[in-house]
Amino acid sequence: MNRAGQAGRASTPVETAQNGSMVQDLDDLKRLGHDMERMRTNQELEEDGLVPDPKQE
Repeated sequence: MNRAGQAGRASTPVETAQNGSMVQDLDDLKRLGHDMERMRTNQELEEDGLVPDPKQE
């Protein structure tokens, strides 16, 4: 079964997926970079009265 993946794209089959990697190909890398640019910093969240996620150890 091939379920929908990121942005409506077909997901990569488990047999060929590069597990342990944040991206599977150049398109994924570009999308991740765009997503990360839009992420707000903890300071920006706090300035808006929001609580950032706790640090993970």
